[in-house]
Amino acid sequence: MNISAVVLLSAVLFVAKPAVTEMQSLGAKDTFNAIGLSAKEAQEIVEEVEHSAYDTPDDWKKELRVRRVELGKSPGVIVQGSKLLCGGTGNCQTWVFRKADNKWMSLFPNDLVPIAESFRLGPGVTGGIKDFTIVANSSAEAGQTVTYKFDGKFYRAK
Repeated sequence: MNISAVVLLSAVLFVAKPAVTEMQSLGAKDTFNAIGLSAKEAQEIVEEVEHSAYDTPDDWKKELRVRRVELGKSPGVIVQGSKLLCGGTGNCQTWVFRKADNKWMSLFPNDLVPIAESFRLGPGVTGGIKDFTIVANSSAEAGQTVTYKFDGKFYRAK
């Protein structure tokens, strides 16, 4: 293989690789069953969400989208509403949980769970936990970006 072919192949592979810190949102394939949580773990998460959700769906497991993530020092789960816990501009209530002392704990105080269209973890890390950035749409043309940093117990807006 000549040098120009190697350069071209390297460029294609570089462009095709998704950015680690690109904005994400959860979809229909992000379910409790898909991530393999035990019934006890799923119940811990649902109970925490119930304390802070601004509405109550008929079926929490159908309403919530979930995805396993690496937070840094701890395994994590991102949870997002899908219908009832979403607004007209596409923003949905979004939680981050971390596993600590063998229990799933929300990284947001009950009254401060953000409403977001998309999110990303990192690239920054504070207190061993990746920073959490959200984008919230306020209209079709405008949005707000907020980054949260871990204070040792919760994420706090910075």
